[in-house]
Amino acid sequence: MDYQKLKKEIKEIADIAAGVPDAFKEKCFEVLLNHLLQGSIPSPPPKVDSDHPPKGNQPPPAGELPIKTQLRVFMQKNSVSEEELKAVLMVADNEVHFLREPSPGNVVNGQIHWALLLALKNCILNNELTVDPEDIRSVCQEKGFYDAANFAANFKKAKYLKLFKGPIERQGDPQGLTSEGQTELTKVIRQLAAGQQ
Repeated sequence: MDYQKLKKEIKEIADIAAGVPDAFKEKCFEVLLNHLLQGSIPSPPPKVDSDHPPKGNQPPPAGELPIKTQLRVFMQKNSVSEEELKAVLMVADNEVHFLREPSPGNVVNGQIHWALLLALKNCILNNELTVDPEDIRSVCQEKGFYDAANFAANFKKAKYLKLFKGPIERQGDPQGLTSEGQTELTKVIRQLAAGQQ
């Protein structure tokens, strides 16, 4: 058992539980911790059928979302359905492909929407609802939402600052989404799923 990984996941569970109303914090932590611990208990090895050798650790079939712990928690907390996610993106060969992309009409909103979607992508691939500032910069340059003079300043505006757990800075550390950030990501997902962007 990887105790460092377990310790990190317990801290993430505590952070998630801290974001729910006081009356539910303890129960939320307990449920998430039980789920984590049940998932970390090794299952017995499968019986080997000599006619059909095991396939190993293969990714899910195309069209299926690999729903790991953090994505499941995000979906439950924000009432996001798998169908909504599948309307926006697909996973193939361990890569996330966006079927619908934001086109909000201004550079700042495009920058913020891509930052949130990249956190979702990282959650799907790496089980962490975080975003790397340099990944945001690269995608914004590619998609036409990059304003070199104001890129970092846009994230420092009060209404965007509250979406991330720490500052989005050039060459900075990846930052997780706050509850407000998760709520905003949910809005973006729903708008894209409905074809409204």
